[in-house]
Amino acid sequence: FDIKQYRAAGFTSLLAWEPGTYEELLPIVSADQLPYHVNVEKWGDEETNRENSNEQTLRDALRKLDSEENRDYIQKLTTNPGCIGFLVNDEAVRPTYLRYTRQVLKWLRKQHPDALAYSNAHPEGYDGDLDRYLDEFAAIVDPDVLMTDFYPLSHPDGTAYNYFKVIAALRIAALEHGMPYWMFIQSFETHQSIDRRLPSESDLRFQLFSLLTYGFTGVVYFAYDVGFERGVIEPNGEPNALHFAAAKANPEVANLGKALRFLTSKDVRMVQGRHDEGGSMTPNPLPIDTLAWKPGAGGDKNITHVAVDSPGEGKDGLIGVFQDDRGDQYFMLTNLWHNAGASAAERTLSFTINFAPEVKKLHRLSRATGLAEPVVLTDGIVHLELPGGTGDLFKYSDEAYPGVK
Repeated sequence: FDIKQYRAAGFTSLLAWEPGTYEELLPIVSADQLPYHVNVEKWGDEETNRENSNEQTLRDALRKLDSEENRDYIQKLTTNPGCIGFLVNDEAVRPTYLRYTRQVLKWLRKQHPDALAYSNAHPEGYDGDLDRYLDEFAAIVDPDVLMTDFYPLSHPDGTAYNYFKVIAALRIAALEHGMPYWMFIQSFETHQSIDRRLPSESDLRFQLFSLLTYGFTGVVYFAYDVGFERGVIEPNGEPNALHFAAAKANPEVANLGKALRFLTSKDVRMVQGRHDEGGSMTPNPLPIDTLAWKPGAGGDKNITHVAVDSPGEGKDGLIGVFQDDRGDQYFMLTNLWHNAGASAAERTLSFTINFAPEVKKLHRLSRATGLAEPVVLTDGIVHLELPGGTGDLFKYSDEAYPGVK
């Protein structure tokens, strides 16, 4: 593990996943003062995750929880300074296992009250009902962060039809329970049990900035190394094209994240492009569980019209509406156009935004610098160019963005 190479990709912390590597890996990470999380994989008695688990199974497992062996194990994991989080029981599904996971998180918080204690939900839910499962997961497990994993980029091209359905469901559940929400994104290639392509630059940005537009405040790459055939680095340890794409995108995400952490997502809408169908221009189809943008969406009455300037299938945008604790409004516009092998520059789109006459000021949070910059309104109109998969965050006043000095 090359810590300098890892930092060069713009990562701000590390999630150690394989327990067999911790003894060698964590001292390196800690010595470099990089914050880290540990995956406490399948913690405790596996009986609690089986189909026939019951109350007796749960009681038996809980009696074993506060043991000297378990306390010593956690103490050993955190011997190296810098541990800021524990991920427990990845993709827990069974109700008994959810209840057990809740108790493990409570137990960890008593020992390490300053660290995050969370689990990772299954993206397919339980008994085919994702909305109910996420609601119960949040209520039963009570994690510090609600998160799941979703790997939407198939081979050789395309995006999973239910990508927006899953991230929308997680957003709704997290907001209802007052939790921040995170996502594992696809950063690997595999042709084994599932067939997934290594994300291009536009693919990576599509994942990152669409999540920000939905109000996600944490992104975890799965995986950095060769969890499958390829990751952000090659099997020989050398950085690949995805590593260099991450090195450009991650600092931009971190700059926007400074402010987004303090905003509440109020609405998310699709900005439909148009394509030629039989000689007439037809709106691009909406992905499932999405709504088309309309004036007033999310309570934002400042935008009167927004459009993608260039026609074509896949040439769509996404608008997220946000509000801070003072009631000030913000919006984020993201270019959703991406493809296998395509750079961000090759999937650039221009947008036209019309504002109400009352809008006199507009400020954008620079992805490059993390500082607010004024945007010129010409007759109430802004023309905006965005690279493929990339978004910008705006507010309607010149007051400082929250979290930004």
